[in-house]
Amino acid sequence: MTMIEHVLSASVGNGVTIKPDYIVLNDSLDLELVNALSEIKTLANKDQLIVILNYDIPAGSFTSAEIQKKLIHFAREHDIEFVQAEGIGYHILLNKYVKEGNVVVSTGMHNSIFGSKGALGLHVESEQIIDVCVKGELTLTVPETVYVELKGSLSPDSTMKDFMLTFLDEGTKGKYAGKVIEFVGEGVQSLCAKQKTDLCLLAARSGAVSAFVQINSQGIHTTDVYDLSTVKPVVALPGSIHQTQSVKALKDTPVAACFIGGCTGGSIEDLRQAAEILKDKKVATYTRLTISPETNEVYLKAMEEGLLETFIDSGAQIINPGCASCLTTSKGVVGSGENMLSASCWNFAGCNGTKDSNVFLASSATVAAAALTGYVCETTK
Repeated sequence: MTMIEHVLSASVGNGVTIKPDYIVLNDSLDLELVNALSEIKTLANKDQLIVILNYDIPAGSFTSAEIQKKLIHFAREHDIEFVQAEGIGYHILLNKYVKEGNVVVSTGMHNSIFGSKGALGLHVESEQIIDVCVKGELTLTVPETVYVELKGSLSPDSTMKDFMLTFLDEGTKGKYAGKVIEFVGEGVQSLCAKQKTDLCLLAARSGAVSAFVQINSQGIHTTDVYDLSTVKPVVALPGSIHQTQSVKALKDTPVAACFIGGCTGGSIEDLRQAAEILKDKKVATYTRLTISPETNEVYLKAMEEGLLETFIDSGAQIINPGCASCLTTSKGVVGSGENMLSASCWNFAGCNGTKDSNVFLASSATVAAAALTGYVCETTK
């Protein structure tokens, strides 16, 4: 039995109607959809819903302010669980709410993150979420599962972000579309919680419905095998997460701005790694480095460990936890023709600046190293 079959209590190919444990609404929804939410009079089960303001916090535009105002009113009117200004919603849910076997539904593209905890995260389109909220249920066909085997372990110079960028570039776009990925093999046995989180979160960008980490994989026939020991630091090129080059190949590419934060770059592990590289050094003149812890808890932990002092001494700028590394309002943007190197996970045209700016994606370690030189470079500690 696959993990999704276990969670849904239904076999692959069969239709099933489920009652999600969590239906998540946040301020990434557009104003038209939020207006439609405001028209809802009754909910099947208000306890399934949770409203999280995490996308553009504090509001960086009048539109964002209006969306947040209406979501606050909706949560108050229906007495719905409400969270604001605590950090990135995915990580708040993962750390405080979601348990093994839960089902989480939202319009978010990275709900596969919850598979790191044995829960099922499902993405629905904006036009579906209203119906799910009103009825408290979702009907779907149980998708096929493919098994991806990991062997070996990452070298000290490489990260799970490097592996997933490589994975997404190696012909995976469309390969797993409409399917669920289960990561199996001896390579998953030693992964820490942070590595499992990055693994599952980015798996959805392959087109997969969701993803899980399967510890007990005896007798499973794998589709693909990847050796973690061969992974090298890489950078995703502007415009698509599915095009990467090695850090070495992009050496000396200038960067005007660096960002450490977002869904895949703001954990305490990311901040520790960045601080180790930045300690007793200075960010390159004319290069700006912005750092955003993923949650308030991580922010406080970084403060306790002296990481924030290291960042400030290096010349970095620390901003509030939140999810707007792909929104041109509250996280710092780049201008026409400028390059940004980001530890987040979006790099479409205009996501962090003007349409003709360029956003490259990399691990937090690679971003920190580039901030010291003003160019993409290999990591030195």
